[in-house]
Amino acid sequence: MAALAEIAADISMIGHNSPPEPTPFDAFTVHIGDLFEEAKNHLDGEGIATQAQADAVSKLLDMIRTASKDADKARVEEKKPHDDAAKAVQARWKPLIDKCDLATDACKKALAPYLKRLDDEKRAREEAARKEAEEKARIAAEAMRAAAVDDLSAREAAEALEAEAKKAQAEATKAANDKAHAKGGARAAGLRTYYHPELVSPSEALRHYVATNPEAVKGFLLSLAEVDVRSGKHQIPGFNVIAEQRVV
Repeated sequence: MAALAEIAADISMIGHNSPPEPTPFDAFTVHIGDLFEEAKNHLDGEGIATQAQADAVSKLLDMIRTASKDADKARVEEKKPHDDAAKAVQARWKPLIDKCDLATDACKKALAPYLKRLDDEKRAREEAARKEAEEKARIAAEAMRAAAVDDLSAREAAEALEAEAKKAQAEATKAANDKAHAKGGARAAGLRTYYHPELVSPSEALRHYVATNPEAVKGFLLSLAEVDVRSGKHQIPGFNVIAEQRVV
């Protein structure tokens, strides 16, 4: 009886170790591989000489297009669960990130007027310190020029003025480096200057970039012309619109 039970168990396991069913990717790998090999047989560099050859290549073209379209559908289907999962994660986290962005923007807008006012005050002190340093440097230079080389007292006074000028310059540098900020965390909040262009004279700007970056201008003009050609225009000033026939 034990032997029969073992045989029955062995029979029940038959097929459990058989190869898995081929996936769509496996099937398309074989199918497209076969089509590619067939294409190499027809496209051997000798060219198409007969209608029969043209019809065979046309049929092969249709089969390859169909395989590509079906393979892409299978790719989209296989990827869909991952896309859905990614969208679900994004949807779950987005409200939290949006709240942070909203609060961050509100904090920055609340800080901006105060930091701007503080920065204006610091820049005013910087300007005053710079002017004071320049004036002291001028006075010291004049005193040094006026002091006779053998007048020890005058030389001593001039050097004292020079030392004062250097000290004033150091204070001016310190004032220049003193930036408006708010320290309340690991990263201080401060002001940063941003620049953006405002177009005021298109013709002058065009002349500038034609002279300094002609290839970029050519690329931009070509992109405009391509839009016109796609819309059906075949006469464009400054361009030759070239007709080219392609297999569809």
